[in-house]
Amino acid sequence: MIEAAQAECRGLLAQFAREAGRSAAIHVQAGGTEFTEGANEEIARPAASLLKVPLAMAAEEALQDGSLRSHNTVAVSDILARVDDPSALRVLSLDSRLPVPDVIGLTIALSDQACAAWLLEAVGIARVRALIERERLAIEAHCDPLAAGGPLTGTATASAALRLIELADDRSRYPLLAASLEQVVQASRIPLGATEEDLRLAHKTGSLSGVANDVAVIGCAAGSVRLAFLSEDQHDTLITGYEMGICTRGVLEASGLVAQTSVSLG
Repeated sequence: MIEAAQAECRGLLAQFAREAGRSAAIHVQAGGTEFTEGANEEIARPAASLLKVPLAMAAEEALQDGSLRSHNTVAVSDILARVDDPSALRVLSLDSRLPVPDVIGLTIALSDQACAAWLLEAVGIARVRALIERERLAIEAHCDPLAAGGPLTGTATASAALRLIELADDRSRYPLLAASLEQVVQASRIPLGATEEDLRLAHKTGSLSGVANDVAVIGCAAGSVRLAFLSEDQHDTLITGYEMGICTRGVLEASGLVAQTSVSLG
């Protein structure tokens, strides 16, 4: 039975990765069984906004050791001064002030670039890289020192992304981050294969031109699945994201986990 489920999952990942520029990895724990499978899982691809996850991890550790102070607040005007990108913060009064934990939450849940830029300046790229190195993740993170407010750029492998989401979803280490991952507003891609009624979902997307990424932890009473989908050079990222959801649904069913219906909130 274990071998059959694993073989079916292996085939599902291979089907997703049949198109060039796609990678996937999963880790399944269900019914007393546990296995890991992948397709092109060691190929480095653009990480896009997945890099906000190690940034948030570094920031939450800085809160824990006092480098950042959770009771401190930062003016919305100061956060927005770093970027010209659209931001949910632009609907707030510029005089409003946000606690640092809220900046971390918005960096993840809304993938807000202004908040991410403020966090990166606050903790520094060196701390983010040190965390990646400490956890031995096949992830590269860079920032342009001449581009104020510029995003983190770099690469990740699907296997590294799978490990990253496992670390980030640890509520004992990163309670703010783990809670924020459950509130990500981008609800297509992986969530296409799951429902709120059936399952707990924590995930983070990443998007660029030709790039659609999503990494998630899906849990229910019968077990859990971690999934990582990375891609590049995709002619239609909507199709790529849709196929992530279809693959997710198949993995859940093959693993004997509940997935009665599917929904996408776009």
